[in-house]
Amino acid sequence: MTYQEGLNQIDKATQKITEATQLTIESVMNAFLFTWQWWIALAMMIVPWVIWLILRDRKNSARIFSAGLLIMIMSEIFDAIGVSFGKWSYPVKVIPISTVSFSFRLSVIPVFAMLLLQYKPHFNPYIKAIVFGGLGAYVGLPLLDLIDLHKTIDWSLTYSFFVLTLMYLIAHWFSRRNSFEEIKNNEDRH
Repeated sequence: MTYQEGLNQIDKATQKITEATQLTIESVMNAFLFTWQWWIALAMMIVPWVIWLILRDRKNSARIFSAGLLIMIMSEIFDAIGVSFGKWSYPVKVIPISTVSFSFRLSVIPVFAMLLLQYKPHFNPYIKAIVFGGLGAYVGLPLLDLIDLHKTIDWSLTYSFFVLTLMYLIAHWFSRRNSFEEIKNNEDRH
């Protein structure tokens, strides 16, 4: 394949992504919008953040929120790869973008992790990580499959368990760094 043929092939792939997004928009607008599943997905986007705002430790919220952002980034990358390779999908969506579902990975997962990081901070992080991975993989995903917010295609939930457990451990490590200090001007450092 030549360079130009590669560019032409990418143009075709982009067109297919655009077509998939259009099909997703039509599905959401004509079949899913305002169904009970759609409302659950919307609640999953909003309620965890409300809970976080109420329960967060205000002294450490920036540090813990930074760890939550790290979980969101890792989750976003991992999810984009999984959806792109057809390992799972998100049939019912609040925001009709073909490859994206915000409800679970950008709301429930990071908020749950942030709350685990915040409460009992000296408790064994490996046990917390196993709880996080186990509940996410073996409870959360099957429940989402049951109500059509997630569809496992060619993937083992055990893989999700290991990924979620590792994500929690990385977020825990990140949240314990001592590099969180006040930002100062260069003149203030002398």
